[in-house]
Amino acid sequence: MESESKPKTKPKLETAHRMLLLLECFTDAKPEWGVTELSEELDCYKSVVHRMLSTLEERGYVTQNPVNKKYSLGLKLFELGMVVARGMNLRTLSKPELKTLAEQTGETVLLTVVDGHSGVCIEKFESHESIKSTSQLGKRVPLYGGAPTKLLMAFLQEQEQEEIIAAGLHAFSPFTETDPDTLREALAQIRKQDYSWTFQEVDMGSVGIAFPVRNHENQVVASISVLGPQFRMEDKMEKCHECCRQAAQTISLKLGSKWVYEARIAEV
Repeated sequence: MESESKPKTKPKLETAHRMLLLLECFTDAKPEWGVTELSEELDCYKSVVHRMLSTLEERGYVTQNPVNKKYSLGLKLFELGMVVARGMNLRTLSKPELKTLAEQTGETVLLTVVDGHSGVCIEKFESHESIKSTSQLGKRVPLYGGAPTKLLMAFLQEQEQEEIIAAGLHAFSPFTETDPDTLREALAQIRKQDYSWTFQEVDMGSVGIAFPVRNHENQVVASISVLGPQFRMEDKMEKCHECCRQAAQTISLKLGSKWVYEARIAEV
């Protein structure tokens, strides 16, 4: 019996790892899971999955639907997420400028950061128009598509850019740049002019402009963008450019940057 004993810490680490994998199964595409489904997805015994779910449910991390008996994420995760959100200094400092930018342009405004090979929207103010461009908080978008994310990709190290390109460039619309050389040229142009305009690269009929947000070391830590339908944006491109530039400058100054955002607009 003694030879079969295991270090006490190993099962705890394995269990914690399994629980995290279980929680990561819950997505927008599949917000509810049954025990059998999770058992197959995780390649784990149903009895083990049931024990993990019972523990998570007891602590409020998941909740069970009394009708279909499936599980979904609980409010405890929302509470922890809000703690993270409140602790995000960038998001807090940016809010007044984002709100003002949305009011000035009448269009949707996003604050986006890099996470791996994706851009993640961490704050937004939506247009009040019935027809508008939008995004979900926490939504991941590949870095090579769309104004907010393509701008962020432009300021990554070349090695990181090449890793993203090597992973494959997939079209979201007929206007998505999927040719590596064309994308490289576009990224170089964005770095040179310090902003990004994109037309229908992710959503048909949508136009966006984005400027970088820099920290005290003048490193690009986020993008601030204005998104709207093309039929409205075409008439106020210069206004959106100038207002977005000023907002990026103000936020960057708050973060200690001394970078000067030049008041220039190239032909788009």
